Amino acid sequence: MYKQKAEPGKQCQECQSFTVNPSNAAAGTCFGKDVVAEGGCMFFKAKEANAEAK
Repeated sequence: MYKQKAEPGKQCQECQSFTVNPSNAAAGTCFGKDVVAEGGCMFFKAKEANAEAK
């Protein structure tokens, strides 16, 4: 279930499934659905720490 606001540390922008919108960092998509970066859901999965280093 998607929520517009998530608790800190479990926001869409910190999830593996989130793809940021290049023209708007506050928005993006998750499995083809429009979401906001601060949103969240019960399927949250944190990005891997070393994924940024690639």
